[in-house]
Amino acid sequence: MVFIKLKQNNMNNIKKTGLGLLVAALAFGFSAFTTVRTGTIVTYYKTSTTYPNANDPRGYVYYEEDRCEQGGGLCTAQWDIGSNAIPTIDGATLPSIGITYLGSVIPGHFE
Repeated sequence: MVFIKLKQNNMNNIKKTGLGLLVAALAFGFSAFTTVRTGTIVTYYKTSTTYPNANDPRGYVYYEEDRCEQGGGLCTAQWDIGSNAIPTIDGATLPSIGITYLGSVIPGHFE
């Protein structure tokens, strides 16, 4: 009788563990499909030395090709532009709202 009770307890523990694992797997799988990337990371060139701070959004312009030259403290930085439109033409300025400075500064100067 004791053996049967132990066997039943072990089966209940296995069932509970299995159910817990199933719930955890479902929660993880669901969160993988509901996580939405809200921003877009874009590299902008600091073209104006009037605003020398890297995290100051003023003075940043988008260029598709590499425009950095050696010498200088700041050439580019990465910005999360959020829901703003992705720049498609050279010379587009960094939006003034809905942006986040991400860093990833490349030293040099814009040329």
